[in-house]
Amino acid sequence: MPAAEDPNAVSGHFESKASLTLWRPPGSERWPWLETWVTTRIGGTSPAPYATLNLEASTGDAATHVETNRDLLRQALRLEGLPSYRLRQVHGDLVLRAGADTPPQADGLWTEVPGEVLVVGVADCVPVFLWDARHRRLALVHAGWRGTAADIVVRGIETLLQAGGNAADLHVALGPSIGPCCYAVGPEVTARLPEALVERPGAPPHLDLRQANRRRALALGVPAAQIFAAPPCTGCDPEHFFSHRKLGPRTGRHWALAWMRS
Repeated sequence: MPAAEDPNAVSGHFESKASLTLWRPPGSERWPWLETWVTTRIGGTSPAPYATLNLEASTGDAATHVETNRDLLRQALRLEGLPSYRLRQVHGDLVLRAGADTPPQADGLWTEVPGEVLVVGVADCVPVFLWDARHRRLALVHAGWRGTAADIVVRGIETLLQAGGNAADLHVALGPSIGPCCYAVGPEVTARLPEALVERPGAPPHLDLRQANRRRALALGVPAAQIFAAPPCTGCDPEHFFSHRKLGPRTGRHWALAWMRS
């Protein structure tokens, strides 16, 4: 069993794939059948303020740039020919099985079929990778503060357990997201989450989404040594990441992607 993660040490690592720089969470490389990635802003074609690997057109970037960037990503990760599944994320608690009949509105996907690529879009919210190492099942969820308050990570874990897994076999890794250092919030947020997750070094209070989701995984029996909850902060690293909080609404979006090899 791996040693427990140091909660104060940023984990995961950057890798170059073709012209792109991607981030990979810790732990997943132990299983050659598992692929888990988060894009950075490096390696695309979009101009400022979306420079350069913006993967969504919803904040004003030209659709031609976004499509070119998506093509670059598919080529870099060799995704051509693999079915990919994305949702219209609504900051809720619904986790759906990937497939052709997947409804468009939800915040999590799961699969036990090799080759099905799960995708969520993020720019401060927490992408959470969950996998059952024994039974080879995989989930990917989008956890902003609303999704965290709604227990989206709990729903993801419960989905894998209901499919026939055991908590002792589950692994959880949080992707790059806004850290408590940069996440100032108002009373409409603090009222929805436990006081222990709110830091008050001054005004306004700051929220720790990483610990909120880590505690939910622990409460369901996932071993502490199998939870990786210290990703880079998107607000602290503008070289690699877009941040809605730090850069405003006219910025890019990353993708978190997960799939199982045959």
